[in-house]
Amino acid sequence: MKYRVLLVGLSLVIAIVALFVGIRSASAQTTLTDEQRSLIRTNCISIKNTINQLKVSDALLRVNRGQVYESMRSKLMDRFNARLASKDLDNRGVVVVTGSYNSALDDFRTHYVDYERQLTATIRIDCTQDPDSFHASILQAREKRAIVNQDVTRLHQLIDDYRNAAADFRLNFERVSGGGAS
Repeated sequence: MKYRVLLVGLSLVIAIVALFVGIRSASAQTTLTDEQRSLIRTNCISIKNTINQLKVSDALLRVNRGQVYESMRSKLMDRFNARLASKDLDNRGVVVVTGSYNSALDDFRTHYVDYERQLTATIRIDCTQDPDSFHASILQAREKRAIVNQDVTRLHQLIDDYRNAAADFRLNFERVSGGGAS
């Protein structure tokens, strides 16, 4: 719940930045008008402060989410998989999902670093002198943030898949063993 509130808040901040810059559509408009350049120059410090706040908020969110994702892998998935393997039980379903989860977690880490670097690069641009580059950098940051969001969605789907694979294992185990669980 807290994660969703933060995500909505962060999305709102990006929307505000986009409004300041006068972006009607990231894909529809890549060239700034003179009025938009003027708005960027006038509000440069405010926009940079907002982006910096976004960077700090996202960094905290990334650490918290990353810890949760890592704990799920190491304390839940790896331990359960190892327990099944040590008892020579068929753990193929959960192992396959765990492999995909590990790959998605690596992607999340990599893509977040790319996003964070893009935000840092954006903040370093002198938007009073080069509003076009600043605008382009914001668009690149938004694209990289969308990729991180896709990674988060994928991780959550894989968590659901793992839950389903574990439930399938349990059903099969109970069917084969006559209803007893160890």
